[in-house]
Amino acid sequence: MTLEQSTISAVEALAAATQSQHGLPGLALGIVGKEGLLWCGGFGVVALDGTDRPDEHTVARIASVTKTFTTTAILQLRDDGLLGLDDPLQRHIPEFGQALERGGSVEGVTIRRLLTHRAGLVTESPVQGWGVLSFPSREEILAALPHTEVVIPVDSAWKYSNLGFGLLGEVVCRLSGSTYDDYIRTNILEPLDLSSTCLDLTEPLQQRAFCGYNLPAFQDRPEPAPYAHLNGIAAAGQLHSTVADLARWVAFQFRGDGGARKGRQVLDGQTLNEMHRPQYVEPDWSAGQCLGWRATRVGDRVYHNHGGGIHGFSTQVWFDLASRTGAIVLMNMWPPPGGQDLAQEVLELLLGKTAQEPAEPPGFEAAPAALERFLGHYCAAPGIHVHIEFRNDQLCLTGPTGQPNSLHAPALLEATADAGQWLVRGGRAAGERAVFEFDHTGAVSGYALGGFLFRKYSLGD
Repeated sequence: MTLEQSTISAVEALAAATQSQHGLPGLALGIVGKEGLLWCGGFGVVALDGTDRPDEHTVARIASVTKTFTTTAILQLRDDGLLGLDDPLQRHIPEFGQALERGGSVEGVTIRRLLTHRAGLVTESPVQGWGVLSFPSREEILAALPHTEVVIPVDSAWKYSNLGFGLLGEVVCRLSGSTYDDYIRTNILEPLDLSSTCLDLTEPLQQRAFCGYNLPAFQDRPEPAPYAHLNGIAAAGQLHSTVADLARWVAFQFRGDGGARKGRQVLDGQTLNEMHRPQYVEPDWSAGQCLGWRATRVGDRVYHNHGGGIHGFSTQVWFDLASRTGAIVLMNMWPPPGGQDLAQEVLELLLGKTAQEPAEPPGFEAAPAALERFLGHYCAAPGIHVHIEFRNDQLCLTGPTGQPNSLHAPALLEATADAGQWLVRGGRAAGERAVFEFDHTGAVSGYALGGFLFRKYSLGD
């Protein structure tokens, strides 16, 4: 693909408007072709106290995009004959046999289901992490397995699990005989020349790293985000990278015809094609889950993608296999108030926008009086906003006004025998319980879910 100046100008205008409209401190955007990076633009600044613009070498935490590297490692080990994708996890981590079967079976938690978020496993280890900015070690996660739950039946729904990928990292360690860091570096990063991609920043990489920021709640200027190492779930989201390195990673995704694994072909071409093949498809065919990657249908086109969000950083990596075109967005704010659709919007601009079906009109049913106290705007640190609404005769989690989703939204809330606990149906927290807190008057003050504590805002806040 050759980019004409008029196309670059349109992309620049879109990115600049996105950065300005949503108050993002900085944004780096890359466009990828089959040979690698075609173009990169930097918008805003690397740090608010400086003037440097981000570029293709600016380092950011890429969070859950790490999962695509972990998936590649698992597939390498499968091709080496050390595991099968349909092996139960407890075959390789016997301690997992102690996990609790609240809604699904331990035996049904397989490598494939973990790779596709279909194992029914809780999102996070019962050991606190996100809320206290201190993530459990490998040893603590393993010690907590007797208190770790499989909360919905396997294959019943897409249910995101950082814990699941942390345990896949443990499988990589046990079968390879090396640390996760050493394995990824030796078998993926170095062969692909991803020299700026790492779990822990060196001093030279730190010198060209973004400053990450929290979303400001009550003022325009955001505060620098704290740094928390993911420790025992590093395989789920600890990597740092750059647009330049991620462009090589996306370009590698286009080498399904590359033949046997050797050198820069870090996966056999047939295995790479298998990695991109949907294993599960949503009932409305709007999306599917591949091995590691998500497949999203937009009109007649299907994009492969993965996003990432972690304290101070938000990442989106999207690509179209048919045209061998990709887009990468790194933003130094989490959660960002917007901009998460930019990679898709850029690809639509490059490849031609497809028509969308009109949305269904809203209903007009009032919420029952008993549910009114739950309705409203909630927020968890460092600025994750969500609404609880009554829509189509159902209590539900939705994105804040103007946003299609949030961390655990969209999802439905189903009543349980305990008036303070609601079962989540769908999304990241499927099968888990939102546990509500009430003040002395019986009014809702907040709820806990998936390691986060959401506080309710009153109209005067």
